Parts: sequence; C-alpha cells; structure tokens
Amino acid sequence: VIRLQSARTMMAALDGTRYDAAYVTVGLDSWTCERADGTSLPFDRALFTADRGAGHERFAAALIAIHGTPGEDGKLQGYLDMLRVPYQTGGVLAMAITMSKFSTTSLLRQMGFHVAPSIFLRAREANTESQVLQVVGLPCFVKPDGSGSSLGISKVKTTAELPAALDKAFAEDASVMCEGFARGRELTCGVIRLNGKVEALPVCEIRTSSEFFDYHAKYHAADTQEIIPAPIPDRVARIVQERSVAIYTALKCAGMVRVDHIWSDPGETEQDVVTIEVNTTPGFSPASIFPKMLTVAGIGVPGAVNGLVEALLDH
Repeated sequence: VIRLQSARTMMAALDGTRYDAAYVTVGLDSWTCERADGTSLPFDRALFTADRGAGHERFAAALIAIHGTPGEDGKLQGYLDMLRVPYQTGGVLAMAITMSKFSTTSLLRQMGFHVAPSIFLRAREANTESQVLQVVGLPCFVKPDGSGSSLGISKVKTTAELPAALDKAFAEDASVMCEGFARGRELTCGVIRLNGKVEALPVCEIRTSSEFFDYHAKYHAADTQEIIPAPIPDRVARIVQERSVAIYTALKCAGMVRVDHIWSDPGETEQDVVTIEVNTTPGFSPASIFPKMLTVAGIGVPGAVNGLVEALLDH
C-alpha cells in the first residue's frame, strides 16, 4: 500500500535525536499506534494521545501520509483542528476542494489558470454521452472525481468507448468528471513550503508507453521514465514552476504538493501549458516522484521532512 510506504519514508527521515515518532494507522473500525520497531503503544483516538510509559500524552504534531480519504479530503484535518494538533497539509477547505478534480479545475479556471474544458456528472442519464461529446469532445479523459492513483480513469478515443469508460469511473466514485484531452508532454512540478518560503522543485517529465500515466504506468510498468530535471526549454520550466507556485498559493495549500501539466511542445507561452491536476498528498515512497525531486533540488528527503516538522512545532 502506497500510504504505508510513504509513512515509512517519512518516519525513516525523521531525526530520532530530536523527535520521538510513532505510526498511527487509521482504520474504519479501529486506530492503532506503534513505534518504528513494531512495539504497540496504548492509544486514545478521542484525544489523539499515546502512552509511552508515563501516562497518555498528546502528539505535538502530525505528518499525514494517507492518500485519499480521510487524509486527502479534509476529514482528518478537521479532527486534528478540533484537537489543536498541527499538521503539514492544507486545511479542511483546501483539502476538500482539491480532493475533487472538477472543483479544483473549475476554481483554477475561475482564477484565470489555463485548464482543459470539463463536465461534471452525478449519474448516468439518457443524454449523458451526448452531453460529454458536446462539452469536451473526443478524445477525452473520463475520471472518477475523487479517486487517487489514476484508478478508474480511461482515455476515450471513440464514441463507442465512452459508455464502458463511464461505467468504470462510476464504479470508483459517485461523481465523475470528463475532461478534454490536452495533447503534449506530461510535466509535473513539486512545491514545498520550507523556512516560511514556498519553493518550486525541479520539473519532471513523465514518459510512458501507456496511453496515459495510469496506475500500471505509475507503479508497475518497467518502461515508465521520470526524468528530473525535465529536458525542456528553460522558459517552459519557469512557466511550469511559477504556475505551480501560484496554484499552491491560490488554493491555500501547505506542505508538499505536486501539480501536473501538459506542455504542447514546441510552444513556449503560458497557453502552451495546460494544468490538469493538483495532488495535495503526493506519493512519498522511495519510488515516488516527489522524493526524487527533493534529491535533485539538493533539499533531500530528511531536509524536507524535518523542516516541515520544525515549522509545525514553531507554529
């Protein structure tokens, strides 16, 4: 599970001489708490406290490594807010909005950022297919509105492929977004706030033999390439980095965020870059893109994780 790998990466990066960290695993029926060596600690979910041997103590801060609900949609943030425990991600509203792909791109469009046309669907109706074709055309992407890791996403090239793609997306989520296809090279840019400053990381180009960067391409395909820094013109890199920082700021993000774009090579203007997604809890396993960006940037994973914790404790 990617979230567990992300949590392990964060835990391994923490300075053990300064911090006493523990895993809190959030389940539907119960939460558990344990040290890195697997030793269980008595835990109180109502108070977010653990007993290290001297009675229950509330955690001073939380690093959220859950991709999807409840760590990426504002639920866990609301719980921690009520207990006054700081965390590294955006707040409740920012996370709730960015969990919805359609809400994110609609808000970005309203703010003046260049995004693809899209339509929001709550149910399959008799005229659903014709609505999609009229608003976004073909080819297009059909996406569950709130899923992560590209689960349930299809690239649709023909009218005949659309019904099955809608069925697949609705199987993942009650709401679906259909988005116009942006042709070009896929670029992604990490953004992090460290030492009070929002900083863009080196741009990464994703190359895959798959139709798009789907779950298989992300986690299993041997031929997927993640090139950092991306072999693109300096001007395009600046556009991607500056827009990623602007989006991070506009959406009131915090911590580590990854913003995905499509660049229409060989253009070098703002309109040649289309923003397609904002990931507010990006994968943080050793194989994930964000840690690789941190390494190339010279920040490193320990520098980022310990820097985020320092900021939380100074909050």
